[in-house]
Amino acid sequence: MERRSYRTCGFILMACLLVGVIPSTTMAKNDPLYTNPVQLTTDSHYDRNPSILLADDGTYWLFFTRGRDDQGVRGYPSANPPYEPYDPDMDYYDIYYKTARSLPGLLKATELKIPGPYPNNAQRDVAALQAGDGTIWVFTSTGLGQGTDRAVYFYQFKDSAWSGPEAVPDTYYAAHVDAVEKDGRIWVFYDIGYELFVTSYPPETGVWTTPVSIAHHATIAKAMTDDGMFYVAWVYIKPPDEWGPGIYLSSSDDGNSWTSTQSPIAAWGNGLTNWDPVLIKDRKIFWLYWAPSDTEQFIATSSSSTPMDTASWSAPVRMTRAGYGEDTWWDFWPEPISKGRNGGGTLALLYASERNPDGTGMTDGNIWMEIAVPRGIDR
Repeated sequence: MERRSYRTCGFILMACLLVGVIPSTTMAKNDPLYTNPVQLTTDSHYDRNPSILLADDGTYWLFFTRGRDDQGVRGYPSANPPYEPYDPDMDYYDIYYKTARSLPGLLKATELKIPGPYPNNAQRDVAALQAGDGTIWVFTSTGLGQGTDRAVYFYQFKDSAWSGPEAVPDTYYAAHVDAVEKDGRIWVFYDIGYELFVTSYPPETGVWTTPVSIAHHATIAKAMTDDGMFYVAWVYIKPPDEWGPGIYLSSSDDGNSWTSTQSPIAAWGNGLTNWDPVLIKDRKIFWLYWAPSDTEQFIATSSSSTPMDTASWSAPVRMTRAGYGEDTWWDFWPEPISKGRNGGGTLALLYASERNPDGTGMTDGNIWMEIAVPRGIDR
């Protein structure tokens, strides 16, 4: 999410969390489908951009970034000038993580920080995965935030110890980052100057490959793999006039030759911009989550069984409220995960939000989770 470029618990609780809500097929587009959001972080700094994985040993790893400015509330006086008032898109961030054997266990799990030394990089965005050899890779980029070391960097957790950071070659001035493993390689997706690229790391050579261009006028990309294919959802952007009018999709079977949709697979409409797309496949259905933005920013969803067919995507449905009365806030950076091994469980959704604990006003950024994501949207 890069807005600055264009505008500046007890048993009862746990029982409630495990109950899903099936929305009516006549539900209006603007009615939120949120169920029982759970607050996973409570620090007064600005927490954002979650990335979650389920490791081979059954442990959930949640990564997120935490701002260094002591203010933490967007629009309030900054504790660390020169940026006044506080703008979370221009803060420096550290990478934190929590581990637990279940998603509800993340509520009380201890927060740990990936140790330094740190590059002079905002580290605003983060993407984590576990490779086939068990190594956990954590990639980070500036998100078009601060820093003189502006490449994509990565940390590794192996043999119970962290190493890094190391820079990914040819990624200077990368804005956003995502990563997946396919065919035994680590594949890193990033955008520079609103052009989307991918590079890969074959462990047998230990040398990053020459970057391949995927799409122009593209930013904030998230990738997934399914049945031998890459699918990458991204935001269309063409300054100075077109800032996130829709979400597009690119696909490839080898990471070298790419096909992109010629029209958006999703757009909220009504003049809103569209940010932070992410895909997940649940059984036979592809689900897209993203964050339309106006005075508030909220989470929306759409679905399709044939994702490259733009006409197949369902009408967008609002997932979160992002407001109470006249007060509005940002809900953004959705991060879905399929509960259970091999995608056999139901979906949970993590995201960053500025809502206060009871959802009646805005506060600092924190990580929230919908542990039972509604299904049954009329297609």
